[in-house]
Amino acid sequence: MKSLKLNFLSKTLSILLLMSFVFISCSDDDPEIVTPTPKVEDGVYIKGAGTAFAEFSTKALFKATRNEVLNDVETKDRPELLEVFMAIKKGTDGFNIVDVKGTTQTVYGPGSDWKLEATPGVDDPKDGLWKGNLAASASKFTVPEDGLYHIVMDLGVKKVTMARVKWGVIGGATPDGWSGSTAMKESAFDLNKMSFKVEKLVLLKNEWKFRYSSGWKIELDANLDLGAGQKGVKVNTNLGGTISALVAGGDNIKNDVYGEYTIELVWEAGVGYKATATKTGEGPVLATYPDNLYMIGDGVGGWEWKKNDVQLIPVHSNPHLFWRIVWLEKDKGIKFSPVQDWKGDFGQDKSTPVNGVFKKGGDNVPVSGATGYYMVVVNLKTETIEVVAPSVFLIGDAVANWDAAVPANKFTVGTDINITKTLTADKEIRIHVASPTMKTEKGDKATDWWQSEFIVLNGKIEYRGKGNDQARAKSKASGSTTIKLDFKAGTGSIL
Repeated sequence: MKSLKLNFLSKTLSILLLMSFVFISCSDDDPEIVTPTPKVEDGVYIKGAGTAFAEFSTKALFKATRNEVLNDVETKDRPELLEVFMAIKKGTDGFNIVDVKGTTQTVYGPGSDWKLEATPGVDDPKDGLWKGNLAASASKFTVPEDGLYHIVMDLGVKKVTMARVKWGVIGGATPDGWSGSTAMKESAFDLNKMSFKVEKLVLLKNEWKFRYSSGWKIELDANLDLGAGQKGVKVNTNLGGTISALVAGGDNIKNDVYGEYTIELVWEAGVGYKATATKTGEGPVLATYPDNLYMIGDGVGGWEWKKNDVQLIPVHSNPHLFWRIVWLEKDKGIKFSPVQDWKGDFGQDKSTPVNGVFKKGGDNVPVSGATGYYMVVVNLKTETIEVVAPSVFLIGDAVANWDAAVPANKFTVGTDINITKTLTADKEIRIHVASPTMKTEKGDKATDWWQSEFIVLNGKIEYRGKGNDQARAKSKASGSTTIKLDFKAGTGSIL
């Protein structure tokens, strides 16, 4: 028993001796261990207590984006044009923009010219837009309300802008077409993640995009020479491409199935945007085909509805078909709509046309040939648009032939459309057009000639359309007859 007590005492003294050594080793004379400050990654940051990032974070880094001026010819980002979307709370906390290059940090804030745009331009966002020169300043950028904001700077032209972000959807598939956005409901304010949603939205089989605050772009500079006749710096305020791969200023998003949808767009700091479009219902029953169809574009004079649009002619008893002979300008474009507005409008899908026949889509139909007369035929059953040289024919007793599209009875197309021919005396002059895409709804045969008929009466071109048989002019008693058609003026003559 005595031996056990001595062993215990010996072990205790050894432990106390070891502890004494440790305490002596940690005396105040030893150097202090300091944890080094982590190096900040090079880049341009949002930093401020008005955001989720009072300290540097890679989630608050600006990223290069596209210059909208070059959208059609160049898809690469402009390295000097930087953007970030950020949730910001109102008040004096605000934020700064900090450019970090190695050990050098340049702090930017609002300059003396920083101001709210009182009258935003046609393409500008409408829910709050600020602009100014990029200024080295410790003053804070601040906002008047909690929300999501788009902050953009260009290190080349030394400009900065900020816009309040309220997302919506717009396009031919949406209720207001391209004339106005359908608003999306904004989630509760959160510094790290926010969402925008619209439910029970009826989408047509057409195209659409996301855009915020009813704007398309913000101009930072109007005069920067980009070469090849391009000038300026503008940032996109819309998202396109596809639902799974959104692109700033990207192509229209295609909706292939008509119905009722829930669309949600989610922003997350450091992640960006993710979207979903979920079909939730069938939508109201639509009329199979519209009663009217209109053509518009700089190919026919301009893009202003009710000033430049041209109404197409319906093919009798074939509600899926419309046609018109029009004068089109080379290297211009045209589109179509069932109303005189950007609602349900359409063009072509960018695939290569076959014999002048385009597939229906969302892009302008180009006028690739010479300026002159073209016949345009829209077949809503096959979803095609035909743009070809006009095929106009005489038919009936005046030419002693009731066969359609006889080559000997075809008009010549030039600066006007005319034919000179000896006709049977005192017979009704009847005229029709023909086209390979003018087929019945089943697609198994061509439409009847009289279903795309027109006449010259009292100096005017009169279309049959959906109407009954027309009154008509007659051939003269003897000699050759010249018939001239001016579709630009809507006039004709029989001489």
